[in-house]
Amino acid sequence: MFKRSARLTAAGLAVGSAFTLFGGAGASQAAPSTSQPAPSTVRSSPILQPNSNIRTGPGTSYRILNTSGPEGAPGVVKCYGRGERVTAGGYTTDVWYQVTVHLPGHTYYFVWAWGGNVNVGADPAPGIEVCPS
Repeated sequence: MFKRSARLTAAGLAVGSAFTLFGGAGASQAAPSTSQPAPSTVRSSPILQPNSNIRTGPGTSYRILNTSGPEGAPGVVKCYGRGERVTAGGYTTDVWYQVTVHLPGHTYYFVWAWGGNVNVGADPAPGIEVCPS
């Protein structure tokens, strides 16, 4: 339990999580796809907080494709966009990230996650490009 707790803490489940920047272009906005994404912008493991929804677009009215598990989900942040303003857990933002998320049995490319559920430290996170429209 301590090992898992320490790993999760180190991975940055807190709002002020650490992140690593990689050079690369953001992916174009698209519907969920199974093709390989462009090079990553930010990687973190887990990139998503526990029990976070991944959606087809930047708002709560978009279809939920899946939900990260109790330990969150690893993945890659591609870019960000402005979408529906959401308040949860005392945090409010209209920033949504286009991400690639790895869940057991499936990888979701070009999907969206609300900024309050993405471990990048700030919304929008420095070094992450705006998604092309």
